[in-house]
Amino acid sequence: MAKFCMIILIISVEISNAYGYSYKTIAKTVFIASKYFNVPCALVLSVIKEESDFNINALSDKGAIGLMQLMPRTARSIGINPYNPVQNIIGGVYYIRYCLNLKGNNIALALACYNAGPNGGVPYSTYNYIKNIAVYYKYFSK
Repeated sequence: MAKFCMIILIISVEISNAYGYSYKTIAKTVFIASKYFNVPCALVLSVIKEESDFNINALSDKGAIGLMQLMPRTARSIGINPYNPVQNIIGGVYYIRYCLNLKGNNIALALACYNAGPNGGVPYSTYNYIKNIAVYYKYFSK
C-alpha cells in the first residue's frame, strides 16, 4: 500500500496548483474518495489520466470539465461544482461507482457507461478509451 501511495503522490505532482489546491490535496482526495466509494485507486488515476491528463483546468470540446471531465448536467445531478478540483474528483469517483453498480461491477462496461453515458449505444471512440484505461490501470496497479 505504501508503494501505491507513492505512485499517487508522484503522479499528482503533474497537477497544477490552480484554485490554491496543492498536489497533495488532490492526491489525498483521490485516495480518500476511492476508498470511500470502494473504487480501486488505480482505476481512478487511470480515468483521470485518460480524461484530462491530470489537468485540473481541462475543458473538452463537448463541454466536459476538470480532472474527471464531468459534463455539467452530470455534475449538477450529483450536486458538485465541476470547476472545483476536489469536488470534481469526488463527483467523478461517485459516478464511477454508480456505473460499476449499474453494470454489475464489470469495469469495462462501467467505463463505457462513464464515457458514453448509461443509456445505450457505445461509440467506437469508447472502445479506444477503455483500451487506454486498461493500459494505465495495469501500470498504476503495479
